[in-house]
Parts: sequence; structure tokens; C-alpha cells
Amino acid sequence: MDSFYQAYFSQWQTATERPAVIDGLLPLFCRHLGASSCRLFVKKHAEWTHFTHCTPFHSLPISPRDEELEGWLCQPMPFHRQSAEKAVLWLPLQHQGTPIGLLALSYPAGSPCTDPDYLQPCILHLSAELKNDIAAEQPAGSGPVLLDMLQGLHDISFALWRAESIDDMLFHAVEQGKKVLKIDRIAIFLLTGHNRMKGTYGTDTEGNTVKEAYFESPIPPHWFIDHPQAQHGYLAIEENTSLYHDLQEIGFGWSAYTSLWDGDKRVGWIAYDNLINGRPLADYHPQLLKQFSFIVSQHLVRRQTEEHLSQLNGELEKRVTERTRELQQLNRQLEHTSRHDPLTQVPNRRVFDQTLPLEWRRAQRHQLPVSLLIIDVDHFKSFNDTYGHAMGDRCLTLIAQTLVSVERRAGALFARYGGEEFVILLPGQNAQAAIVAAENTLKAVRSLLIPVNDQEYCNVTVSVGISCMVPDKQSTADQLFNQADSALYKAKSLGRDAFFIYDD
Repeated sequence: MDSFYQAYFSQWQTATERPAVIDGLLPLFCRHLGASSCRLFVKKHAEWTHFTHCTPFHSLPISPRDEELEGWLCQPMPFHRQSAEKAVLWLPLQHQGTPIGLLALSYPAGSPCTDPDYLQPCILHLSAELKNDIAAEQPAGSGPVLLDMLQGLHDISFALWRAESIDDMLFHAVEQGKKVLKIDRIAIFLLTGHNRMKGTYGTDTEGNTVKEAYFESPIPPHWFIDHPQAQHGYLAIEENTSLYHDLQEIGFGWSAYTSLWDGDKRVGWIAYDNLINGRPLADYHPQLLKQFSFIVSQHLVRRQTEEHLSQLNGELEKRVTERTRELQQLNRQLEHTSRHDPLTQVPNRRVFDQTLPLEWRRAQRHQLPVSLLIIDVDHFKSFNDTYGHAMGDRCLTLIAQTLVSVERRAGALFARYGGEEFVILLPGQNAQAAIVAAENTLKAVRSLLIPVNDQEYCNVTVSVGISCMVPDKQSTADQLFNQADSALYKAKSLGRDAFFIYDD
């Protein structure tokens, strides 16, 4: 539509003869709007004629009983007619409510037709130009003035489309609307529900565009509220009526109101009056005001929808971010749960089983020693039988909390292997380092006092089996574990509360 109107206005501004301009206009409807054909019928001297370039408006008369024109005469508004071969959009050309012409756009069957509302500026101007040519009833110069106003409306639509916000858009609508339409005062009000209205931008009594967001009120019982056109259409005009500002009567003149619609829902209105200069409305003003209101409605609804979607997207992004954070936290908790023993909260056997092969291969590549300690609580079954499983769990937890800090060398891993067994993996540490770790383990557990009731404490001990290997091609990590397990049984057989290191 933007390219169509640019071409339309350019056509009128550069040509000198009206028939030549119209002849050049008809192809624009096909080229820019996708119509397969465009025909113009004009009523002259009570007869309908068909426009052609050779004899403008003077071709063979067409009877009003013609099938197509007869169908149009029964329709007060633009309408579509569908058939198996094509779709036709009828656009009536009128002057002061009297039919003076008809623009018929044909489209291939199944193709979407252009929205008639977008063509209203073109139809309004074309009607005025045809009336000038056929009956010469309009004042001289009204055609160029109307063309300038219509092009101004087109420029307003483009400015509203480029506005950075609804607030900016409403300001430009009021400011530019007064200049283009030559209206003294314009104000835009939006409905806020519960029979209330709120100001946006308007015109003060001096003609300045001012922000009126401060104004909010129940909808007053003015004449236009119950006006049929205000209720069901775009425009209502009252001559010789009271003029208001902030609901206070300030003068007398004409006032007009155009409704702002979102589909069939009214969302606000635009108020106009001639308070300052007292200029009367021109014949073409009603159509221009309706078109202006249509433009503002379209951009207002579009921008409200965009901002609503932006708000929803923002809320959705916030919810997604919060949910992502929650999922990340749950994943961390799940990862922690999957890698830690639920009772003692130290790394579990899964972590040990994953770490041992990795450290074994690393030691094999660099030919470094790997030491492993297997720790078993002495006489733990007897402890459970004597004090109960709850005290047994408490005993294991205290031992784990104590031993987790015994070995702090880089890469060292302390884990619960299962039952009353724990392991300490010492990558890169030789047998001497493993013996020191075992001695510290025995000493730390001996010093523990395990509370078994409110007044009584119990001591426990552990046995430790040690294995140390430098991996080669023939050895495996399983051998390291089996040797440490064998050493543990040897420590048990030697009397417990001791360590034994495996030696071939």
C-alpha cells in the first residue's frame, strides 16, 4: 500500500490533464494491489459510461440495468462478489452521498482482495476529481487541497508506523493531524473499562499539543455518547454545539468525534472542534476524519498488540529464566545426589568406580605410582547389634566426617565404598605416602568418641589395606583393588586396628 500511494500521489502531482492522470492510475491498481483488471464507471447526465483513454467518459452508455452496476446499486458500501472465475471488489465513488462512479477491481478466483478501508483516501480523492471534471460543482482549487491532505494522511500513517512507542505515536497523531486536516483542536481518549476514559494527548485552549495523561474520568453524558454514528461507526458531527476542555464548557462551534475500533470493540475516540479560529468543516472533512481515525485505530491496535506481545514475551523469558535456574539447581542437586552417599554425604562408590580407571590410565601414561587404601570398621556388626542400626549409621557418619579431611593432597579421593567400607585413592603417591595416610586414618578413628546414648560414649577402630603400583601393560586397576582388599584381610587377621601393605 505504501508503494501504491507513493505512485498515486506522484501521478496527480506530475500530470496536467485529469483524463490522462486517470488513464495512468488504473494500471497502478493492477501493478501494486494484485488486481487482474481495473475498470472505472462514471455517471454523467444520468447515464453510466465506461472510462477509456481514447474518449474519456464518452464510450457507449451502459444501462443501469447492467448486471454488474445493478448489483452495485443495491449495496450502500464497498462489497465483494465471488464467482468460480474471479472475485470483484466494488468501490463506490460518491459526492455528498450521491453516486457518481464505480471502481471495479477484479482478482483471480481464490486470490485475496484488497481491504477497502485502505483504499478510502484514494476513493475520496478520486470522487472529488471526477466531480470536478463532470459537474464542476466544487470550488476551484479544492482538488489540490484535498490531494495535499490525503498525502498528508499517508505521511502521518508512515510517521505513526515509525513511532518508538504508543506515547510517541499518539503525540504525532494529534500534532500532525491538526496541521494536515487544518483542524483547530484534536484530542485522543482511550477507554479504560468500567465506563471510564483516560486522556493521552490533546490540544489546549491556545492550540498547543499537550500531554493529558492526568485526565481520567467517567465517560460524561455528552451528545455524541448516544449518537448512532458514534455507537456503530467512525464519525459523529454536531454543528452549533458547546465545546469543552477537561469537561468544562469553554466555547461554541462545531465538534466531531471519530471512534477508535479494535475489530467490533470500541477502544477510544478522537475529539475535534473549531474553538480557536472558528473555521467551518469542508465537504471533504467527514471522509478525511473517518480516514484519519481509521489510520490511528490501525496503528494503535497494532502497537498495543506488539507491546502486549512484548510484555508476554518478557514474562515468558522471565519464567523460562526462572525455570532454567530451577532446573539447573535441580540438576546440581541431582548430580550431587548421584555422586554422594546419602548417609555420610561423602563421594560414593559410583564416583570411585569412575575415577579409578581415569587415574590409572593417567599414571600409566606418565609412569607414576597409584596408591589405594581400603578401610573397614572393626566389629561393626557387633556395634549394630549392641546399639542398633540408628547408632550404627551415626557411627559411620562421624567416621566419614573425620576421615574426609585426613588426606588433602591434590587428586586424592575419599569415598564410601559400601556398608562399613571406605576407600582413599592417592594418584601419584607412592607406598610411603600411603602408609602415612593409613597411620593418620587409624589415629583419627581411635580418637573418636561415638555417643551411643545421652551419657555413654564408645570407641571404634578400623583396619586398612594398602596397595601401591606403577601401572604397566600387564597390570590393571582391578589388580590394584584386589591387592588392597587382600591387604585389608591381612590387617584384620593381625588383630585389627592396624594397616597392612600388599607386597608380592
